[in-house]
Amino acid sequence: MDNRNSSCGRGCGCKCGVVLSLIALVIAGATYFYPKKTADPCSSSTFDEKVKSIVLDVVKQNPQLLMDAMGEGIAKKREETLKKLVDDVSEKGAEVSKLCLKYGKLDSKTTLTCFFDPLNEHCIDFLRSMVKLVKAKKDVCFKMMPVAVLGDDSILLSRVYIAAYDKNPEKSLTFIDKIVNSDGNMDKAAIEKALKAAGLDNKEIEGMMNDSDKKLIENGKFAESLKIPVVPAIFLHRDGKVTLLQTTDTEQLIAEIEGKPEK
Repeated sequence: MDNRNSSCGRGCGCKCGVVLSLIALVIAGATYFYPKKTADPCSSSTFDEKVKSIVLDVVKQNPQLLMDAMGEGIAKKREETLKKLVDDVSEKGAEVSKLCLKYGKLDSKTTLTCFFDPLNEHCIDFLRSMVKLVKAKKDVCFKMMPVAVLGDDSILLSRVYIAAYDKNPEKSLTFIDKIVNSDGNMDKAAIEKALKAAGLDNKEIEGMMNDSDKKLIENGKFAESLKIPVVPAIFLHRDGKVTLLQTTDTEQLIAEIEGKPEK
């Protein structure tokens, strides 16, 4: 991710600093023009009210300046939060890898780690892209961590994803391909149909659901410990560096993987 909001440009200056300077100037002016009279028990409250009145006048006359400063503060906080998230994912790489389902070229030096909910629309887009890139034998390893956040149907499908992978990783990729490219219905009947098409026995997968449920709970706790803000959360690991990606499009992912991000 770029850091367009990480600092103030020389031309525009720091809006937060401008606002703080204005408020300090107003308070200093108020102190000069409305000095406190300690003998008067009401002087302190009167002084405060006058300062508030002057500050409000400044804000009313410069509303955009205040909004810009607030926006800058929010952007900076968001940037700091995302940086910490990236650092934490990088630091806990071994634990992430242990919990994930792995597809593609497992020994690749380029890895995409994705926290996903199988019923989230954008996660489904990413899963479609993943299947395409694995089939195209791109030099990348996909580490996929299902985390069910959309209710019981998400929990069921996430458990099936994990059980299918534990049974047969190659067939589980075929299952993913079938389910994400179905007619949009991902209920129990659609899951059974996709499992059959992938050569997986539904009864056998059902028998593995208790174990997959434990793994899904562990995934959820781990994602919560990282404070994953949204799914899909996609991290590119390459050349010892971790980057948070903001695309699920196949062509844009290829560009990122090959180190040629689209302009």
